[in-house]
Amino acid sequence: MSIRPATHAGSWYSNHGNELSTQLRGYLDDTGKSAVRSARLIISPHAGYRYCGPTMAYSYASLDIDSNVKRIFILGPSHHVYFRNQIFVTKFESLETPLGDLQVDQALCQKLMKLQDGHLFVPMDHDADMGEHSLEMQFPMLVQTLKWRNVPLESVKVVPMLVSHNSAEVDLAVGQVLKTYMDDPSNLFIISSDFCHWGRRFAYTGYVGSEDELKDALQQETEIEMLTARSKLSHHQIDIWQSIEILDKMAMKVLSDTANEARYNAWKQYLDITGNTICGARPIAVILSTLSQIDEASHKIDFQWPNYSQSSHVNSLDHSSVSYAAGYATLG
Repeated sequence: MSIRPATHAGSWYSNHGNELSTQLRGYLDDTGKSAVRSARLIISPHAGYRYCGPTMAYSYASLDIDSNVKRIFILGPSHHVYFRNQIFVTKFESLETPLGDLQVDQALCQKLMKLQDGHLFVPMDHDADMGEHSLEMQFPMLVQTLKWRNVPLESVKVVPMLVSHNSAEVDLAVGQVLKTYMDDPSNLFIISSDFCHWGRRFAYTGYVGSEDELKDALQQETEIEMLTARSKLSHHQIDIWQSIEILDKMAMKVLSDTANEARYNAWKQYLDITGNTICGARPIAVILSTLSQIDEASHKIDFQWPNYSQSSHVNSLDHSSVSYAAGYATLG
């Protein structure tokens, strides 16, 4: 059996099972949350647990996971490998974590890779798979959540997928495939994404002075201001970190408040206008394409955001931060 090693254990998170379990269980307990009925989709950050773990736990604590769940799709963005109009699917049969291994639904992976003459879903190179943290950072938290909910590890299989650059047509095609599984309540979906990466080192210094200013930019389809060394921060209304929060929470609002059939296009427009560096924007787009094909007469889709945090509060162009958002969607 081919096993994907826990390549980020010992650096991004502890490689000691007891220590890691105590940490993650503590984060889950601290949320004070029970599973949200019909919450079959979550959006979860993927930084080191000491940074994003408390927020990440709100996503997983919300997930409606019990013994009826048989399969979990995990979609993450590609940070190191660029590809277009395809979805990379793991070739590994199991995924190692310090808390226990997850089993991959390789039968389904092979089935997906035969669709459209093998051009839509393709096997992921082992090196690309092992180098990608956006997927791996979900694995230990998922294992801990299964244990926290008393769901046997062996009763659930996972389908890890990597997303890069897709056309709208390809997002639609992938969404059509995934809709079949979204319709089945025994399937859950985890979308791996941090939110705004702000600072010169991320080549993003977007700024808005208020929510109204951002709303106007979106309505008028005008790009927002980018701060430079010549910007006079004393002339700006609010601190940079507060502007970042406005940008991120508008992204959440787009998903929460937009009609289902319009979410995909509204999401793309938001990204075009703000340039917000949401690293999982493309996996989110894929799942929005999937949701757009669901009949809301039978499934009411509702996005909620129980937690949000930033790695630091930026007040200067010399500093940087990454934002973390915990989200879930119910399919009632």
